[in-house]
Order: sequence, then C-alpha cells, then structure tokens
Amino acid sequence: MPDDRTPIRRVHNEASAIAQQNAHMREQIAKALELLKAAVPDTFLGRRTYEPFPSEGDEEC
Repeated sequence: MPDDRTPIRRVHNEASAIAQQNAHMREQIAKALELLKAAVPDTFLGRRTYEPFPSEGDEEC
C-alpha cells in the first residue's frame, strides 16, 4: 500500500514533463546555432591598427 508521503507519478505527468524538457532543449539549441552563425569578434590580436614608431637607426641626419 502506498505511503501518503510518496507522490504518485502518472504517465501523463511524465509525458508532459518530457515534452517541456524537449521544448526547452530545442530553444537552447536554436540559441546556440544563432551564436555559432555570428562572426568571430575582432580582438585586434595579430592585426596592425597603427604604424610603428620609426627606430633611431633608420633616421638619416
């Protein structure tokens, strides 16, 4: 005999919980795909954004 403290799980409750989890995962996958489609952010690493200062040995006086 089931105890009053033990919740009775119904198949319908489990099916609706699984459907909610599936919907949540689909949303998360859609967000991840949008992020993956975005261009890589420019961090300026390895790209010249300025002209270097002339060194002292290159100047002709």
